[in-house]
Amino acid sequence: MAPKNRIEKESTTYVVKLRKRSYLYQLYCAMNWITITWPMVAAACVTLGLIELYIGLSQPPRRARLLFALSAFTVAIISGLELALMRVDVLAAWWPLMRSMDIAVGVLIVSLTAFIWVRFDTGNRWLALAVPVTYAAGLVFDYLPGPLGSGMTYQRITGFRTVETFGGASITVAEGVPTLCNVFPYLAVIILIVFVVDASVKLWRHGGSRQEAVLGCIVAAFFLVAGGQAALVETGFVEMPYMISWIYLAILVAMANGLNADVLASAKLADQLQESERRMDLASAAADLGMWSWDIADDTIWATEQARSMFGISASEHISFAQFQGMLHPEDRGAVDRAIENALTSGCSYESEYRVSLPEGQVRWIAARGQVQHDSRGKPILMRGVVLDISARRDIEMELQQLRSQLAHTGRILIVEQFASALTHELSQPLGAILRNTEAAELFLQREPPDLDELRTVLADIQRDDKRACGVIDGLRALLKRGSFAPRALSVRDELASVETLVRNDAARRKVKLVIDADGDLPLVLGDPVHLQQVLLNLILNGMDAVENVAAARRKVTVSVQRHGEGDIEVAVEDLGVGIAPEKRGQIFEPFFTSKANGMGIGLSISRTIIKAHGGRIWAENNIDEGMTFRFTLPLAGAAKPT
Repeated sequence: MAPKNRIEKESTTYVVKLRKRSYLYQLYCAMNWITITWPMVAAACVTLGLIELYIGLSQPPRRARLLFALSAFTVAIISGLELALMRVDVLAAWWPLMRSMDIAVGVLIVSLTAFIWVRFDTGNRWLALAVPVTYAAGLVFDYLPGPLGSGMTYQRITGFRTVETFGGASITVAEGVPTLCNVFPYLAVIILIVFVVDASVKLWRHGGSRQEAVLGCIVAAFFLVAGGQAALVETGFVEMPYMISWIYLAILVAMANGLNADVLASAKLADQLQESERRMDLASAAADLGMWSWDIADDTIWATEQARSMFGISASEHISFAQFQGMLHPEDRGAVDRAIENALTSGCSYESEYRVSLPEGQVRWIAARGQVQHDSRGKPILMRGVVLDISARRDIEMELQQLRSQLAHTGRILIVEQFASALTHELSQPLGAILRNTEAAELFLQREPPDLDELRTVLADIQRDDKRACGVIDGLRALLKRGSFAPRALSVRDELASVETLVRNDAARRKVKLVIDADGDLPLVLGDPVHLQQVLLNLILNGMDAVENVAAARRKVTVSVQRHGEGDIEVAVEDLGVGIAPEKRGQIFEPFFTSKANGMGIGLSISRTIIKAHGGRIWAENNIDEGMTFRFTLPLAGAAKPT
């Protein structure tokens, strides 16, 4: 029994091995080169199509990439249809596959035509339109009823035949009678080839890249080879499957090569941008500049390390516009919002100076400047710019302002010292009148009965003289008082009258004729009365000094006031002195420059500072015949605001 069982066991094992070998052989026959390679082509098309689709859907959308992705996906479908047509031998299953193939080829033709039109941005428009129209005319015959609807490729199918290919693979080939309707798809292919060649030549002539021209040639060659191969199959000259998907690999390789070139260029550009950013960071750090950009749609603010340090923000902290507003000083928030809104709506550059409150409780002055970027529809999408810490500059400006105020105060004291005799005279007159009126009142009281009417007149005179003395004292106190700049609406004519009172006696002592030419209907200006009187006093005194050494008949200083443009008043102080040398005229407003033997050289410098604070300007010019004229402007009340 043992030998028999052993023989049966060995026989069973041999049969199993034979069955396994037969199954492996059948699997090998099924897994031939056609079954493997066509799905590989489809996979390659889908892979590159997905890559192109991802790139094409970026912002802004790239239409050429999307059209090529459509052609790649279509070829993947065509690859599956080609593989299915090689396996079907039933007419009822063959016709739907062939009609689907005709539609897919139409989509491929249209998508590549549109791809060339969009990517090259040139070509004949009528040729581009003729391609889909011609192909559609042939595609209609696939769906017409009756004999006319027999199909675009064959009039009728006579049968199927199995053909052995190299490698032992077999395919099924349809045999039929070609139809004249088949001329439409091939005519569309010919028109497409002409269109692609024409577009490539025009692109090359207009300075297009070599890569684009090569791509156009490859697309034209693809349709030429694919159309010729399909014509040979359908006419029965060759017994082989449709190989449109295989031939499309040439375009696929060209686009992959272009994609690789784009990737390499992008990588190189990214390296250059990183290097440029590092250099920019070094330059901005050396200049104490911080850079920023605000993505308006995402409400995200990007800032360099230098800019973040200015605002006291850590490197990892997210910055939004609301957070930026929260860091601003409450008094500056409105001005910054208005400046940003104006830049967004008008497209002008953004400039602003504001204070920020740091986490440690400190306050820092920041100067910001930027530009707005708009999209194709004019909508603001990005604002970018720079920031600079100007705290040190602001501190210096405050110190300079205090020094200017002290110098102005010193200048007023020096002017008052020159008017000691004039002030004494101005005060002695009302005080003397008060004394005489008091003595007269005593005499009137001694009468029997007292003359009450005369007493009332005397008391009225005493009251008037008292007010006059108080006015002189108040004017002196205001001129000597060191206060802040407080502009208000005032009359230049009234201020000139006050100054004329102060200089009247000094002018008489020097035998200088002072002429005031100011109309009574002049509009009000915006200014500080004390500071404005100081400028007028200084210029009039300079004019009297200039004519001091000329003949008595020519000692004249004229002050005139008139309109200057639409929003200003011009004041001119003219003398008949010797003037100033042209080479020194540009220095007369510089601090400590003087042409007087005992001058300090601060009067005109202070005057320029005061007029500039009023929002006006001051200048000097030699007269045509003799002497010199100082002129300055003041803004009308309500027309401008002092800076």
